[in-house]
Amino acid sequence: MLDVLIIGAGPTGLYAAFMAGLRKLNAAVIESNHEAGGQLTAVYKEKFIYDIPGFYKISAEDYTKEQLKQLARFKDEISIHYGEEAIDIEKIDQGFKVTTTNKVIETKYILIAHGGGGFVPQKLKVSKDYNNILYFVKDLEQFRDKKVLVLGGGDSAFDWALAILKYTSDVTLVHRRDEFRAIPLTVELFRSKGKILTPYTVLDAIGDGNIAKGLKLKHAKDGSELILEADYIVVNYGFVLSKSRLEDWKLDGEKGLIFVDSQMRTSQPGIYAAGNGVDYPGKVKLISTGQGEAAIAIQSIYNELHPEALNKFEHSSSLIND
Repeated sequence: MLDVLIIGAGPTGLYAAFMAGLRKLNAAVIESNHEAGGQLTAVYKEKFIYDIPGFYKISAEDYTKEQLKQLARFKDEISIHYGEEAIDIEKIDQGFKVTTTNKVIETKYILIAHGGGGFVPQKLKVSKDYNNILYFVKDLEQFRDKKVLVLGGGDSAFDWALAILKYTSDVTLVHRRDEFRAIPLTVELFRSKGKILTPYTVLDAIGDGNIAKGLKLKHAKDGSELILEADYIVVNYGFVLSKSRLEDWKLDGEKGLIFVDSQMRTSQPGIYAAGNGVDYPGKVKLISTGQGEAAIAIQSIYNELHPEALNKFEHSSSLIND
């Protein structure tokens, strides 16, 4: 029987696994995708992250590689099982029986670090799906010297627009309002280098076969229409949460988020949660805060397993001798 099963191998889950290794807990990680990183690799692999402590900037893909390298220290003690989704959680005498897509795992504690679950992109409402209308960007090189339209007004839209500008000078961001949700500094940085078109909504895509040649747009105020040509269209309308199992697991929460206390305990004894999938007063959705929550959760589980060690905390420099 495991001490703790960690659900999710995103940045929070990977750090939780590392902390479990430091505490010499018998742990395993299950991840529904076929690679680690969560949204970092599934959606934002080539984007740079600027708010990770200790890094001036680092790509999402490289950061995930660094986390896996850090966790490799405990490769003989902690395993990651890819393509494994938690389907059912059943309470048993000594803990829980977790049924996944491929196996049944018994564990004393559970730490949910699933980032809020699987996310599905908000689709562009056009008459046909074209191959060059993109919701995920995995290769920035494809945009070199191309004409690119970016749709959206949030941080992701502007981040992608700025990233694409490194490969082509012809980038236009289209948004349905004159105001943006993105931070002003990013907006002004892109405005100084790229083109912004507001307030326009998309009427339809114009295409030839499976390739879109551009978009037909409508001005949100005066109703005038125009056509913008494009080689690629990158859509950043956000994501919707796919069906969550949180209700099935009888965890208190709201809008797909799990309520936790200061120890990262959920409403079900023995089940902890951390990362972007949790909520509490003052919650900030950052990688660094999620990892702090993971450390708290693992220490709380360790204290439950070893009550004699309560209030005793050893730092990594005391636990690792290279």
